[in-house]
Amino acid sequence: MSMNSNDKEKIHMPDFAELWKEMYFKTETAWADAFKELISTQTFGGIINKALEQNLSNENVTRQMVDKYMEISPVPSKKDIARVAELVISLEEKIDQLEYQFSQTMGKMADSLIKMADHQASLKEELHSLQQSLTKVEKKLETVNKKVNAPKKEKSAAKEKPTSKKKEAPAPPES
Repeated sequence: MSMNSNDKEKIHMPDFAELWKEMYFKTETAWADAFKELISTQTFGGIINKALEQNLSNENVTRQMVDKYMEISPVPSKKDIARVAELVISLEEKIDQLEYQFSQTMGKMADSLIKMADHQASLKEELHSLQQSLTKVEKKLETVNKKVNAPKKEKSAAKEKPTSKKKEAPAPPES
């Protein structure tokens, strides 16, 4: 009998997970409605705006304090580093431009030197050919001079022969 009485008196334990779910869904809708009402009021909007303004004000004050600290401290700020980076970039661009101009100028100079060397070589060849021509002209002029002067020498030699005989012919006898 005692067993029968235990069976009759069984304690029924509730499912806590089920109770928790039920309580969650019932309170969720209540809390959602309450927050919707709170958010939709003008007062909430004013509170949010004031909090936002306060945060912005605090950030501005903090930024100003950090800027003043950075001015005093020897550590460069982001602005300083950014300014130096801009200067470096502009310097690199100028160096690139100078390098390009230098290479262009060197190329033009090399082309000019090559043209000058070619021109000098052609002038040298032309001078050599002129020297050869001048040598030929001088030889021809010598032959012409010899031919022109040959009859004159013969005439002058012929004139000198009779006068020289006259001077040699009257030799006085020796006693």
